[in-house]
Amino acid sequence: MPVRVLGRRNVGWGNFAGLLAFATETSLVFLLTLYLQEVLGYSPLAAGLSFAVLGVGTVLGGVVGPRLIARVGTRRTLVTGFTTQAAATAVLVLLGPAPGWIALLLAATFAGGVANLVAIVGFLVTATSGLPDTEQGLATGLTTMSQQVGITLGTPVMSAIVTASGAKVLHGIITAIGVNAGLCLLTVVLLRVFLPDATKRH
Repeated sequence: MPVRVLGRRNVGWGNFAGLLAFATETSLVFLLTLYLQEVLGYSPLAAGLSFAVLGVGTVLGGVVGPRLIARVGTRRTLVTGFTTQAAATAVLVLLGPAPGWIALLLAATFAGGVANLVAIVGFLVTATSGLPDTEQGLATGLTTMSQQVGITLGTPVMSAIVTASGAKVLHGIITAIGVNAGLCLLTVVLLRVFLPDATKRH
């Protein structure tokens, strides 16, 4: 049964998108926490409070996502979410050691939070749509697994990149952020090629 369900392109590629959505954004939070504390010298509390804008962005993304699906369909919603997330992540490679860079970080994490939740909503709808009632429970379980695997894998991978990039913490963080943005762009390409263009939801 699991193989048959995953054989459906919307389920397989939807879960792939979900895994990457969680892997990229959760690991980005880890990277930016390192940046705030190790480069800018923020306390753990101040660093945590800096992510309040990300939280606001995710709330907004949760509102925008369903409306976007109704207007343009699930595939275009996923592509839009990942493209915007890639752009918001990519600008963070400009971060430097000066305190003023916090403004860019806040703006980019807000935009990235909106985009990431749009992608997550798109992934959940994509991976559970068009299935008979007998397969809905399994499809929902697969989406939960994709989330957990993404959260589990993202941070260790990005941490390894930071470590492998040398002694300079900032250089390692910027390298990992670039890889993170690249993964978002790769996801966009794969979704455009392999994910069926589902009918708009009304």
